[in-house]
Amino acid sequence: MTYPLSSQVTAGQPTAADHYNFLRRDALNLGQAETDAVTLGKFFRRFSSGMKLEYLANHRVRVPHSSTNPPTLMVNGFMLQSDGNVDLPVGLISGTAATWYIFAVRTAGSTSFTLTANTSASEGPDERLIGQAYWTGSALTSILCYMAPGSLPQADYDSGWFSCTYNTVYTKAHGLGTPPRLITLYHSSDSARTSEWVKVTYVQSGNYLYEVLGCDSTSIYIQTGSTSENATCYSSRRVSSTGFYRVFAWA
Repeated sequence: MTYPLSSQVTAGQPTAADHYNFLRRDALNLGQAETDAVTLGKFFRRFSSGMKLEYLANHRVRVPHSSTNPPTLMVNGFMLQSDGNVDLPVGLISGTAATWYIFAVRTAGSTSFTLTANTSASEGPDERLIGQAYWTGSALTSILCYMAPGSLPQADYDSGWFSCTYNTVYTKAHGLGTPPRLITLYHSSDSARTSEWVKVTYVQSGNYLYEVLGCDSTSIYIQTGSTSENATCYSSRRVSSTGFYRVFAWA
């Protein structure tokens, strides 16, 4: 059907039901029937533009402002846009090593947003999950904005850190209902997991190198080397036969 359905009216023209109904369909569904198109509010409910995350001193992160592409997003159905840098408050991130999730927060009476952080990825009523950062216990690393162009979204499965050793198969139920399209395995050498994260592709068994990952619709399988040489990590960055693993997967 031709868009828009509604048309100009002239002074004194009698009001007709079609005037209202056509205006409503134009505003809500771009002129389409409600059975054929979701409303604009629902369509743009997870919209975002110009969102980035960068490190800021004192264990914080910032959504930087750009006058040509200002940070813009929907939070709980409200259209918000910042007119300057948006900084995480001092002192929110602390404690033992953990992944901290960054949220944009809507406040009634404001068209901009603020930031908060939590070790849970669950969104509150007026919160929007926008990224994450890993806290080593003394510094922030691995800052990721889920909304930045070309960025990898939050993993659909995260095993958390677990200890690993040689000659072992680890089975991790991912709960995705389908084999993951992408799996990434990292190795850390210390119990606090504050060392460099090294991506694991191969391990050594005797004189041979083997890939370590397998998967199906229910689980991810990680098989370490059969001998105690370079059996959990074989990389130009690190070799090890013990340590800690963390696996991420995307459906």
